[in-house]
Amino acid sequence: MQPAISLDGFIAKLDGDSESWVNQADEARYQQVVRDAGAVIVGRTTYEQYKTDFDSYDDVVVFVCTNNKEFTDTSNVKHLSGNAIEIVDAIKSNHSFNEVIVCGGGEVNGMLADAGLVDEIVISVQSAVLGEGIPLFGIYKPRLNLELISVDQQIPGVVQNHYLVRN
Repeated sequence: MQPAISLDGFIAKLDGDSESWVNQADEARYQQVVRDAGAVIVGRTTYEQYKTDFDSYDDVVVFVCTNNKEFTDTSNVKHLSGNAIEIVDAIKSNHSFNEVIVCGGGEVNGMLADAGLVDEIVISVQSAVLGEGIPLFGIYKPRLNLELISVDQQIPGVVQNHYLVRN
Protein backbone atom coordinates (compact mmCIF):
# COMPACT_ATOMS: atom_id res chain seq x y z
CA MET A 1 0.00 0.00 0.00
CA GLN A 2 1.50 3.35 -1.05
CA PRO A 3 -0.90 6.22 -0.35
CA ALA A 4 -0.26 9.92 -0.14
CA ILE A 5 -1.95 11.32 2.94
CA SER A 6 -2.60 14.76 4.35
CA LEU A 7 -1.19 15.68 7.72
CA ASP A 8 -4.70 15.26 9.16
CA GLY A 9 -5.09 11.73 7.79
CA PHE A 10 -6.99 11.97 4.50
CA ILE A 11 -6.10 10.36 1.15
CA ALA A 12 -8.44 12.61 -0.83
CA LYS A 13 -10.79 15.54 -0.52
CA LEU A 14 -14.49 14.69 -0.16
CA ASP A 15 -14.91 15.08 -3.94
CA GLY A 16 -12.20 12.44 -4.48
CA ASP A 17 -9.48 14.93 -5.47
CA SER A 18 -6.14 13.41 -4.55
CA GLU A 19 -4.01 15.33 -7.05
CA SER A 20 -4.27 19.08 -6.46
CA TRP A 21 -2.63 18.92 -3.02
CA VAL A 22 -0.11 16.10 -3.58
CA ASN A 23 3.52 16.95 -4.32
CA GLN A 24 4.17 16.18 -8.01
CA ALA A 25 7.63 14.72 -7.35
CA ASP A 26 6.05 12.32 -4.86
CA GLU A 27 3.36 11.42 -7.41
CA ALA A 28 6.09 10.63 -9.96
CA ARG A 29 7.87 8.44 -7.39
CA TYR A 30 4.59 6.56 -6.76
CA GLN A 31 3.98 6.05 -10.50
CA GLN A 32 7.45 4.52 -10.85
CA VAL A 33 6.75 2.12 -7.98
CA VAL A 34 3.56 0.99 -9.74
CA ARG A 35 5.45 0.49 -13.02
CA ASP A 36 8.16 -1.52 -11.23
CA ALA A 37 5.58 -3.78 -9.54
CA GLY A 38 3.58 -4.27 -12.73
CA ALA A 39 0.21 -4.46 -10.96
CA VAL A 40 -2.09 -2.20 -8.97
CA ILE A 41 -5.42 -2.73 -7.15
CA VAL A 42 -7.89 0.14 -7.20
CA GLY A 43 -11.54 0.71 -6.43
CA ARG A 44 -14.02 1.49 -9.20
CA THR A 45 -14.64 5.09 -8.12
CA THR A 46 -10.92 5.87 -7.99
CA TYR A 47 -10.39 4.11 -11.32
CA GLU A 48 -13.16 6.08 -13.02
CA GLN A 49 -11.95 9.38 -11.58
CA TYR A 50 -8.35 8.80 -12.73
CA LYS A 51 -9.01 6.54 -15.72
CA THR A 52 -6.64 8.37 -18.06
CA ASP A 53 -3.83 8.06 -15.51
CA PHE A 54 -4.41 4.31 -15.11
CA ASP A 55 -4.75 3.82 -18.87
CA SER A 56 -1.32 5.44 -19.35
CA TYR A 57 0.34 2.48 -17.60
CA ASP A 58 1.25 0.40 -20.66
CA ASP A 59 2.92 -2.53 -18.90
CA VAL A 60 0.86 -2.51 -15.70
CA VAL A 61 -2.19 -4.63 -14.96
CA VAL A 62 -4.85 -2.56 -13.21
CA PHE A 63 -7.20 -4.65 -11.06
CA VAL A 64 -10.44 -2.75 -10.45
CA CYS A 65 -12.57 -3.86 -7.50
CA THR A 66 -16.20 -3.53 -8.55
CA ASN A 67 -19.53 -5.31 -8.36
CA ASN A 68 -20.63 -3.64 -11.60
CA LYS A 69 -21.35 -6.57 -13.96
CA GLU A 70 -21.19 -4.22 -16.95
CA PHE A 71 -17.54 -3.28 -16.37
CA THR A 72 -15.56 -4.03 -19.53
CA ASP A 73 -12.11 -5.55 -19.18
CA THR A 74 -9.28 -4.57 -21.52
CA SER A 75 -5.86 -6.11 -22.06
CA ASN A 76 -4.43 -4.40 -18.97
CA VAL A 77 -7.56 -3.52 -16.94
CA LYS A 78 -9.31 -6.40 -15.17
CA HIS A 79 -12.31 -6.21 -12.88
CA LEU A 80 -12.58 -8.26 -9.71
CA SER A 81 -15.43 -8.65 -7.27
CA GLY A 82 -15.93 -10.32 -3.95
CA ASN A 83 -14.42 -9.94 -0.53
CA ALA A 84 -10.74 -9.15 0.04
CA ILE A 85 -9.64 -12.80 0.18
CA GLU A 86 -11.53 -13.69 -3.01
CA ILE A 87 -9.97 -10.73 -4.82
CA VAL A 88 -6.42 -11.57 -3.76
CA ASP A 89 -6.94 -15.29 -4.49
CA ALA A 90 -8.17 -14.42 -8.01
CA ILE A 91 -5.02 -12.37 -8.63
CA LYS A 92 -2.75 -15.11 -7.25
CA SER A 93 -4.41 -17.91 -9.22
CA ASN A 94 -4.44 -16.06 -12.55
CA HIS A 95 -1.26 -13.94 -12.41
CA SER A 96 2.28 -14.27 -11.15
CA PHE A 97 3.14 -10.92 -9.58
CA ASN A 98 5.64 -10.71 -6.73
CA GLU A 99 4.11 -7.42 -5.63
CA VAL A 100 0.79 -5.65 -6.17
CA ILE A 101 0.45 -2.01 -5.16
CA VAL A 102 -2.78 -0.98 -3.45
CA CYS A 103 -3.90 2.40 -4.78
CA GLY A 104 -7.19 2.80 -2.92
CA GLY A 105 -9.54 4.46 -2.36
CA GLY A 106 -10.22 4.23 1.31
CA GLU A 107 -12.67 1.34 1.08
CA VAL A 108 -10.24 -0.86 -0.88
CA ASN A 109 -7.39 0.08 1.47
CA GLY A 110 -9.56 -0.72 4.49
CA MET A 111 -10.99 -3.96 3.11
CA LEU A 112 -7.53 -5.37 2.36
CA ALA A 113 -5.94 -4.14 5.61
CA ASP A 114 -8.85 -5.39 7.72
CA ALA A 115 -8.51 -8.85 6.15
CA GLY A 116 -4.78 -8.96 7.00
CA LEU A 117 -3.72 -8.85 3.35
CA VAL A 118 -1.39 -5.84 3.52
CA ASP A 119 2.21 -6.63 4.40
CA GLU A 120 3.80 -3.21 3.86
CA ILE A 121 2.59 0.37 4.05
CA VAL A 122 4.62 3.14 2.48
CA ILE A 123 2.85 6.36 3.31
CA SER A 124 3.83 9.78 1.99
CA VAL A 125 2.74 12.46 4.43
CA GLN A 126 2.12 15.63 2.42
CA SER A 127 2.48 19.20 3.68
CA ALA A 128 -1.26 19.80 3.55
CA VAL A 129 -4.17 19.88 5.98
CA LEU A 130 -7.48 19.20 4.23
CA GLY A 131 -9.84 19.60 7.19
CA GLU A 132 -12.11 16.86 5.86
CA GLY A 133 -11.87 14.13 3.29
CA ILE A 134 -11.66 10.41 2.66
CA PRO A 135 -9.88 8.52 5.47
CA LEU A 136 -6.99 6.16 4.70
CA PHE A 137 -9.07 3.06 5.52
CA GLY A 138 -12.55 4.33 4.61
CA ILE A 139 -15.20 2.94 6.95
CA TYR A 140 -12.91 0.11 8.11
CA LYS A 141 -11.04 0.19 11.40
CA PRO A 142 -8.19 -2.30 11.00
CA ARG A 143 -5.86 -2.88 13.90
CA LEU A 144 -2.32 -3.10 12.57
CA ASN A 145 0.92 -3.70 14.40
CA LEU A 146 3.48 -1.73 12.41
CA GLU A 147 7.26 -1.67 12.44
CA LEU A 148 8.80 1.51 11.05
CA ILE A 149 11.74 0.46 8.87
CA SER A 150 12.64 3.72 7.13
CA VAL A 151 11.90 7.41 6.84
CA ASP A 152 12.66 9.28 3.61
CA GLN A 153 12.71 13.07 3.36
CA GLN A 154 14.33 13.39 -0.09
CA ILE A 155 11.36 15.27 -1.53
CA PRO A 156 10.91 18.69 0.12
CA GLY A 157 7.59 18.91 1.96
CA VAL A 158 7.04 15.13 2.02
CA VAL A 159 7.92 12.62 4.72
CA GLN A 160 7.66 9.06 3.48
CA ASN A 161 7.39 6.39 6.20
CA HIS A 162 7.88 2.73 5.31
CA TYR A 163 6.28 0.20 7.65
CA LEU A 164 6.15 -3.57 7.77
CA VAL A 165 2.88 -4.98 9.04
CA ARG A 166 3.56 -7.39 11.90
CA ASN A 167 0.89 -9.87 12.93
